[in-house]
Amino acid sequence: RGALSGCADGGGGGGVTGAVTGFFRDDPAPGAPQDTSAAAPTKVKAAVKNDTVFFGVVAGDEPNSVLAAENVLKAGGSAADAAAALALSLAVTLPSAASLGGGGVCLVHSPGDGKTEALDFIAPAPTRTDPNADRPAAVPAMLRGIAALHARYGSVDFRSHLGKAEQLARFGHVVSRASAKDIALAAGPLFADEAARQIFARADGHPYGEGDRLVQQDLAEFFDALRIQGIGDLYDGALAEKFVRAARAAGAGLTLADMRGYTPRWLKPIKVPYKEQILNFSPPPAGAGLAISQMWHMLALNDRYRVVDDAERLHLLVEVAKRAFDIRDQWPEGVNNEAAVRRLADPSEAVNMMRPYDPARATPPGQLDANPQGTPENPSQTSFVVVDLVGQAVVCTLTNYNLFGTGRVAPGTGVVLAAAPGRGNRNALSLGGIISVNAKGQDLRFAAAASGGGAVATALMRVAADTLLSENTLERAMTGPRIHHGGAPDIVLVEKNVPDTVVEQLRRKGHRSSARRAWVG
Repeated sequence: RGALSGCADGGGGGGVTGAVTGFFRDDPAPGAPQDTSAAAPTKVKAAVKNDTVFFGVVAGDEPNSVLAAENVLKAGGSAADAAAALALSLAVTLPSAASLGGGGVCLVHSPGDGKTEALDFIAPAPTRTDPNADRPAAVPAMLRGIAALHARYGSVDFRSHLGKAEQLARFGHVVSRASAKDIALAAGPLFADEAARQIFARADGHPYGEGDRLVQQDLAEFFDALRIQGIGDLYDGALAEKFVRAARAAGAGLTLADMRGYTPRWLKPIKVPYKEQILNFSPPPAGAGLAISQMWHMLALNDRYRVVDDAERLHLLVEVAKRAFDIRDQWPEGVNNEAAVRRLADPSEAVNMMRPYDPARATPPGQLDANPQGTPENPSQTSFVVVDLVGQAVVCTLTNYNLFGTGRVAPGTGVVLAAAPGRGNRNALSLGGIISVNAKGQDLRFAAAASGGGAVATALMRVAADTLLSENTLERAMTGPRIHHGGAPDIVLVEKNVPDTVVEQLRRKGHRSSARRAWVG
């Protein structure tokens, strides 16, 4: 699938795969800025007009977590506060993709100083292989990552966010369609684990379904301990010892050294100027940001995407996608330094890759400079976008590397253990997002994230190109037809709503397509 959440121009919103909310009210919520005098911040004054207050926009895949973020914004919290609440809620309501055992990446834009930066809390593998670990787990990175995001940009007491997640687990939530689908899909192997079965199977043995109320007492107690003892205790304290014992009992192979040694990283994003905008892409090791930045270089070159007609645009997207994935697959795994980010911001490599481009025919892979690898990508993810009333924006993609990670829960904690990365498609290649800001005033223009594996980069690029290069509305861009080419094999995946005439034109140009399918997003 290629799920996508997005919002543009600081106020419009659209998310075609999950929950999306943008909200205005005539009466400001408690705690929200209400001062429209000359002393009020300029951007707050701009947001308060005719006694109507804009509180923000949230787009995501799971409705319970989106509502949790909405409540934070209505109470006057920042986008970072709402993002923290959303991520912690996902650990309760969508642990198949975003448990406390996993991790992810975020882009954050701060309107006060005009800074946009990336936060890497991708969950690493244990430092050494434990021969007794039959289900190696990733080192839990989620909590330290979200705590780092909140420490730099949040304003509400972090313990409040932990407490709200605790209540959601303790008193239960109504299972959403997204969560029910994942539980049903993984039920067979998931229920082989006693701790997981006790959580996700009803008394009659069937998986919890949409509309059921799911209570998670162990997870609630775990959140309670985090709230009282602090996040640091999970990584270097009594709670760390308890968690490691439970994880090892589930075959995870984690050690106290793994927990103590983990810290998230603040990184510089890939910055690409375009006319009056600056586009920010998630940097390596988040592979989707790398691929999207290269696709952008090729599409923006000489306004190539904007000036071609609709018939050529899908052909052009296929051609830039196969080249961008070639560049991404050649990138050294895990490399991130200033030289690397500068290289990705330089369009020269992408320009050279487009030299053999022919609008009348598909470019054979053998004519490309790079050698396509066709690296499998992790499809088990969730993403979200949050924007507050002053233009702070947070774009995140979270993952367990596999549906329900290892398929096991650390007994007594309620925490789904993320799978250790490094095997098969367990990687960060499809993580990443986009934030575009005005180059002069640093005001937010566009923010988007996507989830679903290989089609993430092309789904994101299609929407970004239609919105920022062709100046279509976000709603029209979100509902437009999608295609995907991952570099190798040399096959185009075509969404069902692509017109037959367009598919035939692609075939005449030499593109081979697979059976058409419906995509999410």
